[in-house]
Amino acid sequence: MPTATDIAPSGSTGTRDVRLWIGGTSVSLFGDAALWIALGVWVKDLTGSNGAAGLAFAAYVMPRLGAPFLGLVVDRFRRRPLIALLNLVLCGWVLLALLVHDGSQVWLVYLVLFGVGLGVGMHNAAGSALLTSLVHPDALGRANALLRTMQEGGMLVAPAAGSFLYLTFGARAVAVLESATFLVCALCVLAVRVDEPAPEPPAGRRTEALVAGIRHLAVTPRLRAVCITMAGGLLGFGFIETVIYAVADQGLHRSAAFVGVLTVAKGIGSVIGGLGATRVLKRLGPGNEAMLTVYGLSLMAAGVAVLALPGLVTALAGVFVIGLGIPGAVVGLYTSVQRYSPARLQGRVAAAASMLATTPQVLAVFTSAALIAHVDYRLLLVVMTVLIGCSAGYLAVRSRSFVTTAPAEQEEEAETTA
Repeated sequence: MPTATDIAPSGSTGTRDVRLWIGGTSVSLFGDAALWIALGVWVKDLTGSNGAAGLAFAAYVMPRLGAPFLGLVVDRFRRRPLIALLNLVLCGWVLLALLVHDGSQVWLVYLVLFGVGLGVGMHNAAGSALLTSLVHPDALGRANALLRTMQEGGMLVAPAAGSFLYLTFGARAVAVLESATFLVCALCVLAVRVDEPAPEPPAGRRTEALVAGIRHLAVTPRLRAVCITMAGGLLGFGFIETVIYAVADQGLHRSAAFVGVLTVAKGIGSVIGGLGATRVLKRLGPGNEAMLTVYGLSLMAAGVAVLALPGLVTALAGVFVIGLGIPGAVVGLYTSVQRYSPARLQGRVAAAASMLATTPQVLAVFTSAALIAHVDYRLLLVVMTVLIGCSAGYLAVRSRSFVTTAPAEQEEEAETTA
């Protein structure tokens, strides 16, 4: 596993600041995981509906559909103070969940998750850009793998912590925990020392500035291929947010809270998968991050296929294998975005990549919420396997035409001449 010492660039901000950034972000995402899992279970208990529980996750990820606006905001300000301010605002926002008392107020749960998702989406875009100032370009893959491993380690504990707090003290205790993690993250980010240049004013008209990130993805072949692949893969995988409740209920005859146990098994796989992603990246070498996404999605497809089989052991094995694949798929996407995007567009391109990958996932959540009451969940798992597997196959074929290395400046030239 790489350490902060391995990835910090010589003569730059150093290991202290890398550790603060990774530590603060990991703590915040630990709280996020505990929150949306616990609030999803809370919605299920308040309404008795698997579909309503799945929509809780949709409320959390839906704000990322506003990526052009979010990315433009990120690129207009220095990233470190922006991230700190976001986390301070979210520290108070999440406490709105304390006002929910019965099923008639489920809309307020969705509102809380929507606001948290909005802030986290901006945090992720700004954080992706900030990381390029903290580490050497050739170390971005290892830095992303380390960050993802730390996050998955936190998320491994988060379901258990969220479930314990929910079952013992109720969902409001989870909201208080999330508020505290946002505060910790803000303090860590404020302590980071990084030499951020003043952001460049967006060139061209406002509409052109808004869509600049999407345009860059569209005219850069490797980024276009990776985003199409992740969109297809997450179109399939997005069903899991609703289907997993049916696996626990209909397949295993357990309560909705058992989803937390399945999530722990997935988290164990993700921690191991994060460590594995570092080794795979080392073998692939810089410039071949797309194949890491292929590797991750292939494992995810295999895990979903196993999840369709009956029995507790196979269910745990399935979510474990899914977890193994998630870090590779995500690290491959965002490392590609960071390496092959110019500094002035980092926030917009990261936000656009997140939107293009997340939009199909949101559609899948709504679709699965509508289908789950009428279609056998095992059939939905088969459909998921096919979609994820075909997406991985597409990128495996396309990646053969990619040049091994292509600096962001070359990609910017390609954008200019397109």
